[in-house]
Amino acid sequence: MFQGLRPNSIFYVLDKSGEPTLKIGQVISVSNPQPKFPSYQPGQFNPQPMETTVDVKVKMPDGEAEFKQLPSNGQIANSGDLVVSESREAMSAEVEAMLRHSKEVLDSKDYHEKVVKNCEQMLGILNPQIAKEKAQEQRIGNLEADVSGMKGTLSNIETMLQRALNKKSNGNT
Repeated sequence: MFQGLRPNSIFYVLDKSGEPTLKIGQVISVSNPQPKFPSYQPGQFNPQPMETTVDVKVKMPDGEAEFKQLPSNGQIANSGDLVVSESREAMSAEVEAMLRHSKEVLDSKDYHEKVVKNCEQMLGILNPQIAKEKAQEQRIGNLEADVSGMKGTLSNIETMLQRALNKKSNGNT
């Protein structure tokens, strides 16, 4: 639990933005538990126990970081692209879940490519204008490829002509 952290405790930070990275730091300090919702007033009937949070200051390999309002009784917390934990097991479970999800996405690649292809065909059936535009885009793409090929051929012919002219002019001088 975050409220049980002490100075020099190990603290894990998983950054999921871009390429996922895991950083391990040491706790510098932990605040006293504070009410999550400060509007609670003593004496007011509250059927649920009051949630509390703590702020944790951590020394990371690249400097100090402060993580605010972590659930006092939690072992792991998400904050946007960051996942923080005081438990190696909880962080391992998070990394395994991320790995499993990515493998599932990669395994479904072929299926989704077929879905895209079939949906484009179905849209062409449902809206002939889309089919015409798609066919026109393909023709334009083919023409561009042909023109690029011709440019390469013309460039080769030009190079051969220059060589032939250079040989002829060098041979006659």
